[in-house]
Amino acid sequence: MTQSRTNAFTIFLFACLISGCGTFKPYAQNPFNPDARIKPTSTTESAGGGGRSLASRATNLGLEAASRPIPGALPHGAGVGIAAAALLLGGPSSPSIIPDNDNYLVIAMPLNYATDEDDAQLKMGALMEKAIVQALSPTYQTEIVEYDDHHSFGKVLRPRWIRVDGPLCENWSCQISGPVPTKNAAQWEGEIVKTTNSGREIYRYKNIFREKIRFVKIIKEYDKNEKHYVEGQEIPDFDYQTFYQRISANLPEWVDFRITKKGVEPYSLTQGGKYELIVK
Repeated sequence: MTQSRTNAFTIFLFACLISGCGTFKPYAQNPFNPDARIKPTSTTESAGGGGRSLASRATNLGLEAASRPIPGALPHGAGVGIAAAALLLGGPSSPSIIPDNDNYLVIAMPLNYATDEDDAQLKMGALMEKAIVQALSPTYQTEIVEYDDHHSFGKVLRPRWIRVDGPLCENWSCQISGPVPTKNAAQWEGEIVKTTNSGREIYRYKNIFREKIRFVKIIKEYDKNEKHYVEGQEIPDFDYQTFYQRISANLPEWVDFRITKKGVEPYSLTQGGKYELIVK
């Protein structure tokens, strides 16, 4: 294991201990979104399963979008249920929806790569967006989607994601979202902090486990209360593992792409190389 990979793993363990609840993702209601308002599988179905994937069971139950929370504010509108209130108050929450092809990113960006945390966030976002688009080319076409969502208390958030056209995504029917912020959009994605690791200052993602690549088939898209909603599901026949490897191959050596695919031992990708993820 290289020094960079060792450092990144140390950062990951440290971040696990100190990271608390992160900023809500106020859009892209899909299994890769930690705060997606998707109807959970019932206890009975969870126990039985019937051999169906989690994505399939979630699809059969229906994907439910609800009022989306604003970073730093209470959810808007009426009908905030007991589960939502419990979540805000730190009490018990509804069962999580975990995707079959889950993942997260760990970075150890050198301090001389950016001038400060904000600059590091934008530069990392540009690197990530380029890596994703390159991983899809030339089979797929992509376009950047941005729009203003108007929330309570005069809050305006500008989501930013990638719409995809191609095999299994005909007529621009797929969405990729992730830490691809710009100065004017999705600033809550890919937040970065400065930290010290083994005596060396670096930049890392603020919210461990939350910075994911989320590739879904759009099953419903609509506007409501001055906000744009996208509901999606995993694509059963898409080769997520090869896609992830291509993304990793386009990223610097100080980026670890952690893959936690259902039914497969977790592993790490660094510049396209696959490594076992060993936790002692």
